[in-house]
Amino acid sequence: MAAQNFLWRGGEQIPLEKEEEVFTAIVQNKRELENLSQATGVKEVKKVENGIYKVKVQSAVRDTVMQQYREASQTGICHHAYRPKDANNTRYYLTDQLIIRFKHHVSHQRIAQLLSENGLKSLKQYPGMNHTYLVQVTKEAGGNPVKVSNQLHGANEIEYVEPNLVERFASAYLPNDDYFERQWHLKSWEAPELVPEADVKAERAWDITRGKANITIAVMDDGFDLSHPDFAGAGKIVHAKDYVDGDAHPFPEKNEGDYHGTPCAGVALAVENGYGVVGIAPGCAFMPVRFPLSANDDLLWEAFDFVGKRADVISCSWGPVPAYAPLSSLIKDKFSQLAQRGGPRKRGCVIVFAAGNYNAPLRDEQNQTFRWRHPHYGIIEQHGPIVNGYASHPEVVAVAASTSLNKKAMYSNWGEQISVSAPSNNFHPLEPAAYAPGLGIWTTDNERYGEGFSNGRFTGRFGGTSSATPLVAGIAGLILSANPGLSARQVKKILEITADKITDFTQDVILGHNKGEYDENGHSEWFGFGKANAANAVVKAQELSEEDSHTHTVKFSTKVEGKILKDREEEFYKVQIGSQLVVTLEGPNNGADFDLYLKRGAPPTTRDYDFAGFTVSAHEKIIFEDIEPGEYYIMVRSYSGHGEYKIKIALE
Repeated sequence: MAAQNFLWRGGEQIPLEKEEEVFTAIVQNKRELENLSQATGVKEVKKVENGIYKVKVQSAVRDTVMQQYREASQTGICHHAYRPKDANNTRYYLTDQLIIRFKHHVSHQRIAQLLSENGLKSLKQYPGMNHTYLVQVTKEAGGNPVKVSNQLHGANEIEYVEPNLVERFASAYLPNDDYFERQWHLKSWEAPELVPEADVKAERAWDITRGKANITIAVMDDGFDLSHPDFAGAGKIVHAKDYVDGDAHPFPEKNEGDYHGTPCAGVALAVENGYGVVGIAPGCAFMPVRFPLSANDDLLWEAFDFVGKRADVISCSWGPVPAYAPLSSLIKDKFSQLAQRGGPRKRGCVIVFAAGNYNAPLRDEQNQTFRWRHPHYGIIEQHGPIVNGYASHPEVVAVAASTSLNKKAMYSNWGEQISVSAPSNNFHPLEPAAYAPGLGIWTTDNERYGEGFSNGRFTGRFGGTSSATPLVAGIAGLILSANPGLSARQVKKILEITADKITDFTQDVILGHNKGEYDENGHSEWFGFGKANAANAVVKAQELSEEDSHTHTVKFSTKVEGKILKDREEEFYKVQIGSQLVVTLEGPNNGADFDLYLKRGAPPTTRDYDFAGFTVSAHEKIIFEDIEPGEYYIMVRSYSGHGEYKIKIALE
């Protein structure tokens, strides 16, 4: 396969073909943009991200326009746009950058040499990500980022190399407080299009905790009306950040179409002030992060790195449309790192993502055709694989939506990757005017800043998995308020094992299947492990100690004895710390069979571990390479037999 005809992303090789009528231009100034817009054959120039534009041209002159732009500009750069082979609705926009992770043994001097030899310029090294760099592809490289990355892939000194692509996202919704009685998702009752068990049992959870101010929930979205009275109070808003304007004032802007962040935040965090609505976790701190719904991998990393150091829970009510959108290796690794040891407690961030509103699978690499509705372009038919790398990341809490009738929301995406569901509204994903039984969600709305769903400070028209997601994020905040010693993985597990097993036996009106029942593992592709139950989750959190009672903390230490025999005499010691964690189990020689499991960031299980040794004996050895700072958990388990054992732990 020719070097330019595939893309490496998240460890996957994706066959490519060029877009006939589109290319990407990296524009440095206004003059270059004007020249590009006026070029013969150019139909449209549209901003994708700061400095990066999608250029639509007549197919016959695509390469001619690209060449003319390159010759006329001293600084501007343009690249072909690509799509996965035979997939019509996924487009990859290139920057002029690569993300490279070198193997741990490669020296900094050798890295500099390799970059120079290949026409690459180092822009930064990612802290906490072993030997991982953002580099610029210069003209001396002799090719675009796809070609250069493919040429370098598989080199002995490189672990991975991938283009820094621009990602485009869609919001996961289409467009004793006095409103509490309307907030059926917190406390439901018998009424038209409402059943008493449709809620998340908020009142019972609040008898234990309403959230604590030392637990921070970040909402990453398009902007927040922070003047809203339901976000008022000393210490309520913390670490505000705006990645659109580059400041600490993440207010929405009407001309940017910002309407989504304020209602999302209200579902999770609106304060209890006797007025308006209340969030599921009114006592938790609110970290508002305004985030562009078009961002490259590097900006995504920067945003999640900033948020992940400060937030205990991260709520993301956005994601890709049904397309082939696997995560880059950089973001995949970042999510794992944050889930294992991020957050102010260093016990992991609970990352919560909306499943999406297209009635689409989160992952179907065998998909042939799928129809979905775009909010602006109408019905689109997707050919080729569908992968939502965000909601399907194994460390993420992926949230589907149920209705006020305890049924699947007709629009809710589905799949094996769903963790839990939560109450929201209902609508037909292809026919907006079609009847879909169910009530909407009451929450905060933009009033002074940005656009709103309704006139005034509150709306009852919110919904989608956009609303279900901050509801689950808020419940995660309650769990940590009840027991701040829990790890992010433990919080995810609590959400899953305490969920209500709601069922839906009706056939999907569009796809014709039914996935509303549970398999032998207690999982449904429509509801995950069930509908989130805040009361059960908080009670379970209280029952758990910070660590399981059988977990023992082991620290590396050594003691050296010496003796100085005369004045000014010196003794030297060399401390050598390697990059491999070696764990050896020496069990009894009595026929017993012990197994050894190792996991970073959380206690392992027989199904969830990073490394394991289970030969038919009581003696095992695990070698864990490329270790990083953090907590490592070891489990010794008897498959059969019993007896004394020793564990040896070494850095080699």
